[in-house]
Amino acid sequence: MRVLYAWVGAREADRFPCRPRYTQPMSLALDPATEQRIQREIARGAYREPAELINRALDLLESQENWLLCNKDAIHQRLAESMAQAERGELHTPDEVRALLAQDRQGRASRPQ
Repeated sequence: MRVLYAWVGAREADRFPCRPRYTQPMSLALDPATEQRIQREIARGAYREPAELINRALDLLESQENWLLCNKDAIHQRLAESMAQAERGELHTPDEVRALLAQDRQGRASRPQ
């Protein structure tokens, strides 16, 4: 097991003003499977060191959580609508669901990026 050291600097602390700012190095104990995942990503060449990969992973996590928070009301509304449809018996068969998902995937694949 390897121990990584990370430093939370002023830039990171400014993004989270309500959280305490760490002023000491942080050590992380990684299990072998996680360390292997990190090593594989570094070997692919996109990252030079573990801290760079961890920063990217945290950026993605933060982005996803922000999206969920910003869309929380719409998500809850869609879930409530879905539950109401289910209670009324307006359900799709598994084959219909597969066809709808395939159609949705095909539509997304044909859109320009």
